Amino acid sequence: MTLAASSPNNLIQAPRKQRHYFLGHILLEAGLVNADQLQCALDEQEEEAKKGKHVLLGKILVSWGLTSQVEIDELIEKLSRRNELIRFGTAQHKSVISNSKRLLDIVGALVGLGLTALALPWIALAIYCEDRGPVFFKQNRVGLRGYQFTIWKFRSMVLDADTLKLSVKSENKLFFSPKDDPRITRVGRILRKTMLDEFPQFWNVLMGDMSLVGTRPPTLDEVRHYEPHHYRRLRVKPGLTGLWQASGDRHAKDFGDVLALDLEYQKRWSLNLDVVILFKTVYGALVRSKKM
Repeated sequence: MTLAASSPNNLIQAPRKQRHYFLGHILLEAGLVNADQLQCALDEQEEEAKKGKHVLLGKILVSWGLTSQVEIDELIEKLSRRNELIRFGTAQHKSVISNSKRLLDIVGALVGLGLTALALPWIALAIYCEDRGPVFFKQNRVGLRGYQFTIWKFRSMVLDADTLKLSVKSENKLFFSPKDDPRITRVGRILRKTMLDEFPQFWNVLMGDMSLVGTRPPTLDEVRHYEPHHYRRLRVKPGLTGLWQASGDRHAKDFGDVLALDLEYQKRWSLNLDVVILFKTVYGALVRSKKM
């Protein structure tokens, strides 16, 4: 699920000293690469990072012919299962097992997908006319109990946004949300202010990977820098919105504040709280759209 940036010797010994595993540990354990090959791949990843390009460790190994994408995917699944038990145990948060919350998610997702279908032709036309690029953007994110899933959005950034990510200054590696991101397109700024870019995620909600209300789904880069106590925010499903979005600050700089709000949501969770957060989010989006 996360990538290692340590020497192979440290990777071999690390599970005895720390509470979580990295992809490097599983690769060595499975015998798909040796320590020298892994170190070369990590060096290559570091060199690409210096050029402002983010390249996944697994993709490097696949491109070198040392393993296949199928094997990488299987190892990531194994890694997720192992780390899930270490970080979260067997108990599920009450929101995860709530039938009422799931029903609200399904109804909300169906309504949201209907609205998305109505807006799709106009949004697609605007995005395409600006740079002739794809309408949708997909990215791997980390969800409930550390499992990865593919998130969908209307594309609001330039075509090579991922490779340019390392060139964008961020206040915190644990929470990448710069207020003035130069990669955002003109159409993208409108989509983000109105939260229209998030509408395709209603599909993620319908599929059960996300909820209408929860925590912001972190990227793999962010989770790479997590300390053990940070994983507590992943005890609930990621959401289209949450307490920190409803607070009106969509560009929080302090990850500690975001974590505190996520844990407060877990502590106070109820279906009524979800409804209140949804209303606040919609109201905030409408206010922002009127100011445009």
